[in-house]
Amino acid sequence: MRNRIAALFSAVLAVAAAAACDDDLAFAPETPDTFVVQAFLFAGEPVTEVTVTGVLPIDVDSTAVAAPIADARITIIRDGARFDLVPTEGGPGRYHYPGDDLPVEVGDVFALEASYGDRTATAETVVPVPPQGLSLSATVLAPPQFGVRGGGFQPGAGEGLMARWENSASALHYVVVDNIEAEPAPFAESPFGGGFARRLVQRPTASDSALVSARSLSYFGRHRVKLYRVNEEYADLYEGLNQDSRDLNEPPSNVRGALGVFSAFSADSAFFEVR
Repeated sequence: MRNRIAALFSAVLAVAAAAACDDDLAFAPETPDTFVVQAFLFAGEPVTEVTVTGVLPIDVDSTAVAAPIADARITIIRDGARFDLVPTEGGPGRYHYPGDDLPVEVGDVFALEASYGDRTATAETVVPVPPQGLSLSATVLAPPQFGVRGGGFQPGAGEGLMARWENSASALHYVVVDNIEAEPAPFAESPFGGGFARRLVQRPTASDSALVSARSLSYFGRHRVKLYRVNEEYADLYEGLNQDSRDLNEPPSNVRGALGVFSAFSADSAFFEVR
């Protein structure tokens, strides 16, 4: 599951970090311990998605990447019990909980403490209820046919399927599609490029459906569609991406004492096969 969240959230937090103007978090030499924390909990999954980085000056090159912080002190708190996270091997700035006594369940209330240097940040989140009514328009999908005249995709050949769910409140959801075969067989190489990815992560949507295109897949076999309901604090942060570039002085964040977000997600799954 490593890097699953980074694909969705790094741009959001870059906006928040670049926009910070609170005197306590200014990008000044006298506050070198300012940091960005991204911490995400998933119902039924171990705690692995926690990262801590420094911040970038507001005028830095857009391709720059904030330096990871490998010596932060991270604690997750539930019902008064404290669970200390440890650095993840091979992933500077990443942290996880090494034990099996920290289940994440719907309705749980969690607190976060993140310390670096003389600064300590805190945040809270609640694990939301899972999405409701997830269904797929098909359980078998034909692979796309490449190499037809003109080198393009053959219309009508396994174009895709629709994932649908209940969303009367227009809450944010996002879809992750994984090939779950132990040794999947790849399609012939696509002229569209992109390599052979076993995971497809779609952007969050307030809709009640999402298209899973055959052209976005790379392998035969069994696939899982996992639908995540996005918690309110992340929804606020994500919507901040759409703010006017002239109005970046209030970056949404539920982290006090630093920058970033602490949020929780719940999911439901459905399955299909490509053959």
